Amino acid sequence: MSKIYANPFRWGKAVSGSHYIARSAEQDQIWTALEKQINLIITGQRGTGKTSLLRHTLGKSSIPSVYLDLSFVLSREDLINLLLDAVVKSFPELMQSEQVKLLRPENGTGAFTPVFDLWYDQVKESDQKFILVWDEFQHVVKLKDHILEDLKVDLRDRRDITHVFVSHRQDILHDIFDDKLNPFFKSKAILVLNNIETKAFNRFLTQRFRRMGLSDFDLADTVLKFTEGHPQMTQKFAHALAELWLEGSSTRLMERTMKKMLENHETAFTTWWDSFRLNEKRLFLGLASGYSHPTELEFIKRFKLSATSTVHNTVLKLLREGWLINRDEGYHIYNPLFVKWLQQGKGLSW
Repeated sequence: MSKIYANPFRWGKAVSGSHYIARSAEQDQIWTALEKQINLIITGQRGTGKTSLLRHTLGKSSIPSVYLDLSFVLSREDLINLLLDAVVKSFPELMQSEQVKLLRPENGTGAFTPVFDLWYDQVKESDQKFILVWDEFQHVVKLKDHILEDLKVDLRDRRDITHVFVSHRQDILHDIFDDKLNPFFKSKAILVLNNIETKAFNRFLTQRFRRMGLSDFDLADTVLKFTEGHPQMTQKFAHALAELWLEGSSTRLMERTMKKMLENHETAFTTWWDSFRLNEKRLFLGLASGYSHPTELEFIKRFKLSATSTVHNTVLKLLREGWLINRDEGYHIYNPLFVKWLQQGKGLSW
């Protein structure tokens, strides 16, 4: 097969079209919830493809939807402006509306209720359902000024708009939506997203490697073995490997790709490392050395950790923040490239 001259892999943003790998079971779960107007919570580790899955699924739906990217929301005023921008985007006839102008933070009371009243009125008049996606919802949770409490009051028991909350912080979503004394919603559906099924990912990689002229039939398996099937890391690694191939490098592709990616991530990994406390660093080094049970006495002694209870709390913190993953055989660092960086750069001679 002739060699192509464009990189067939994408990373860094939500994938779509031919770059999207179908996840039928998860798509069906989302469709079912949205058709029944059941509010949906989607969580899973960073880079598992939550946004790509949701955008693809909503793109196939006839129900109008709008995304709220909450990554840069720092205040109540930011959120109100974001909501009003979304209202205008969804209903362009409100572009010059005096009502919208009066609800802007510099003119209004800073309350969410009139903003949602306006939105729900528009949806009701349109005589159709509507979907509102709250992406990176953990950023709103961290805001003060009683924002979460106000949202709970304004969104509860309303119809016509179905809300989808997306975040990698499963612990935060659990605290909010599983509060039995003060529930956010009476009914909800939860989707915990894991890595893409290995066979489907292998076919995806193999087809693109072959289109490029790469004849190593084990290459897809080798990439997936290193990335452990993590969607974002796999796309990123395959993209870097394809770049080297297209530049003319044909030998030791895996080794050269690994070296290139470690160089590209040096600054980020160093920043991460500097932000960790001593116990966290020692725990990471132990896990990167191949040990997987940090609360055992052998691990604690070998890597100079403190009391078992302190180690346990450290593990829970790193799990909540997405640095670790818990498997049947023990705990592991979630990012395989970070593991390689630790192994190569820290000596692991403790």
